[in-house]
Amino acid sequence: MAYKMGLLLSSVFMMAVFMFAGDLIGISEVHSYIDSIALNVAFKIASDGLISEKTRDYVSSSGATLYILTNLNPSFGDIVKFKVSKNYKPLIIEEGEIVISVTRSTVVGYYTGI
Repeated sequence: MAYKMGLLLSSVFMMAVFMFAGDLIGISEVHSYIDSIALNVAFKIASDGLISEKTRDYVSSSGATLYILTNLNPSFGDIVKFKVSKNYKPLIIEEGEIVISVTRSTVVGYYTGI
């Protein structure tokens, strides 16, 4: 009888551990995804010299949100800081959605030699 009770209790705890591990894997996956989006956005801003509608559409079509933290009309040599964020609905960590974001900066005109 004690064996069966211990098995039931341990299965409940193991389920919570598996759900927590699933959340950590999901958060890591979303973070990697928006990090790759942010790297592409940094390259586009640096090579184009502006934050174009094409870049904004690229970010919004991927399900993320782009926030520009510095001036919206940069000139050659300016540093543009921006943040790409995406909502994530965790399994067990929190009741509601959490926002995962990546902040990057790029120099306008850095990739003009390509």
